[in-house]
Amino acid sequence: MSKSGLRSSVAIFALVAATLIAASSVSAAPEQASFTLPASFAPGYSTSWLAQIGVTPTIEYQANGGKGFVIALVDTGVVSTQADVAGRVSPLSSCAALSFRCSNGFNDDNGHGTATAAIAAGANVPNGSSMAGVAPAATILSEKVLNASGSGYDTDVANGIIKAANAGAGVINLSLTYIPTAPVVSAINTAASKGDVIVFAGGNSSAALNGGANSTGLTAQALTHLVFVGSVNSKNQLSSFSNTPGAGYAVAGTTKVSYASLWLMAPGENIVAPGIQYGSNALAYWTGTSMAAPMVSGSIALLESTWPILTHNGTAAALLFKTATDLGAPGVDSTYGAGLLNMTRAFQPVGTLTVTEANGQSIPVTQLTGTMVSGGALGSLASVSKLLSSYTVFDSFARNFYANLSSLLTVKTAIAASSLQLFGPVVTGGTVALPNGASAFFARADGETTPGSGDRSAFAGVGTSGVPAPQVGAWLLFMDGGNGTMMATGRGFSLSSTYAETLWGSDSANTILAQSTGHASDLLSLAGGGQLAAFGTRIGERTRIAFGWSNTQLPDGADRSTPLLPHAMAASVGITTTLADGWSGGATIQFLHEGDGLLGSVYNDGSLGFGHSHRTTSFGLSTTLKLGPDTDLVADAAIARTNGVNIGNGLIAGTSGLLSRSADLGLVEHNVLGDADEFSFLVSKPLTVFDGSIGFVTTSVDAVGLPVTAVRKVSLAPDGSETDLYVAYSRRFDGGIGLHATLGSQFDAGNVRHAMSGVAQLKLTIAL
Repeated sequence: MSKSGLRSSVAIFALVAATLIAASSVSAAPEQASFTLPASFAPGYSTSWLAQIGVTPTIEYQANGGKGFVIALVDTGVVSTQADVAGRVSPLSSCAALSFRCSNGFNDDNGHGTATAAIAAGANVPNGSSMAGVAPAATILSEKVLNASGSGYDTDVANGIIKAANAGAGVINLSLTYIPTAPVVSAINTAASKGDVIVFAGGNSSAALNGGANSTGLTAQALTHLVFVGSVNSKNQLSSFSNTPGAGYAVAGTTKVSYASLWLMAPGENIVAPGIQYGSNALAYWTGTSMAAPMVSGSIALLESTWPILTHNGTAAALLFKTATDLGAPGVDSTYGAGLLNMTRAFQPVGTLTVTEANGQSIPVTQLTGTMVSGGALGSLASVSKLLSSYTVFDSFARNFYANLSSLLTVKTAIAASSLQLFGPVVTGGTVALPNGASAFFARADGETTPGSGDRSAFAGVGTSGVPAPQVGAWLLFMDGGNGTMMATGRGFSLSSTYAETLWGSDSANTILAQSTGHASDLLSLAGGGQLAAFGTRIGERTRIAFGWSNTQLPDGADRSTPLLPHAMAASVGITTTLADGWSGGATIQFLHEGDGLLGSVYNDGSLGFGHSHRTTSFGLSTTLKLGPDTDLVADAAIARTNGVNIGNGLIAGTSGLLSRSADLGLVEHNVLGDADEFSFLVSKPLTVFDGSIGFVTTSVDAVGLPVTAVRKVSLAPDGSETDLYVAYSRRFDGGIGLHATLGSQFDAGNVRHAMSGVAQLKLTIAL
């Protein structure tokens, strides 16, 4: 039927609730009133009351419209072919009446039952009646207990409640008078024991519920599954006809609960719903607490189908009371009860959010401690960040939500190539000749001497991470015995170039690359800035062996408890030998021990920590090949393994063993513009993890909503793979003056995908 065909003037006669005593039974009737339809409906008529109770498209989507959830209507029946309910009426629907015979099963011959069913679960379907219910995908179970005139007895109602509970209903809607007779009370107790929520219309007598009298015989479980619903108008004011909770109580043994604390308000005036009395898909304006009640029933369907834990724990009703919008006097009152149904609030977390840690304990999200700064071989920890951005947490009703905990992780950002910065400090030093061809070089770094001044040497540079710079207060002593033996000690300088010199010798292309480009040996670079030592010597005419050691240095005023500082120590042993004329090779083993850090990432001792002790061992091979009288080709590659650890607290259960790799290819050209210069070009793949994971503690829910905690493996391979390009030029002038310049660019800088960084360094050496 077209919408225009639905706009004819119709009227619905009020069915008046009466109390008649017959055969020891009490009669029941729908709680309703009626109005005449105007010539047309106001814009938005079909959804305005949905907005009033906070039902949004997002909530409908999240709850899947209540699909699969069974809403029972104990009422006058339902017309299963009506457009808004067609296809979703359960075949278990039946005539539950005992006092009369149903001529056509559960078919609605009154109209009231179909209207309440559509309000609770009507679907806004094409060619339908253009109204929408609260849970438009829910299954409708009809138990007919009232006849064509809206009459029935308490025994009929009680039987309908029990049949609905036995047929698998999750919520049972009773848009009829609450008369707590023994059969009804017993049926409520039975339904509650099966986990059903029982929703009663509050009544249309402008009086207190149940005449203000207490109701007895209910079980404690029934008190947590019982809801009464009053009516408000579009301004959230009490409808003139609506009953109120009054001062009465529902009593279960020695426990009594006020009707007010079991009472919700919902719109009950001029609600558009099917009026099957006037056509198969006709619409009518319905008014009464009968219309308010199914809004609550539909809301229960949305909540329990989204969070089955509410069914398991029997807390759906309590959730609606907790999240209701307060009306009238502050708090629960005898007029508005808990307040207006508010589904927007009900679908938001309530109370303290908690997470489950590796030790099995639940702690509030606000008590999560620590933070992590990603970097180095792990890059931005993209997989970890993704997991943290939608981490499962639970509210005080044990409902699972997703929370963004990624603030626990800070990603190191690369400096753009265009933002080169001046860095220091000034380095001064000099070389002293010793007997028998030996020499000693001493350097120190401070922040007071101007670059270029001083009686030994100085350097100034601009650059970014990737070119190590000494700290203020750093010093270095390097001694060359003149017989192939070299040793160094110091603090605050990079060990990498010093170690390369002790391993390969002063004139090796490997040493020139390390010194001119600032390229750092991978594991040694992760434990720099503190004390250092290196020693190298010849073994025969063709072979050298060298040892290196360094650690990190804490800034002034810091100690080992200072957060987010690397605590690391590294050692290296290497051997090089001449394999043939113009061809040499070497092998290196390096060891790294990190506390509160992992391959360049650092963290606090808290919820997001990778363990207190990680040991990494790397094995590297390198070779130098002379391509011509003035041209050397250098290549090296290394693979490293980091031990796994069990953590057992915080959000991380442990780490697996990690595998990482690095590779370099360089070219050194001597005597380019003169007899004492070198041009260097280096392509570098810094240390990058390519295999390994951490065990993140994650919690999901099972079919009934109970939490299930498991350890989820998350890859630690970064989303980028850094590639560095360096170009360097070194020139020695007469008078002991040296010039060293380096330019570089880093692609996927810091192993972060698409990150870019630039390097520029200028060093001036003056030896007097």
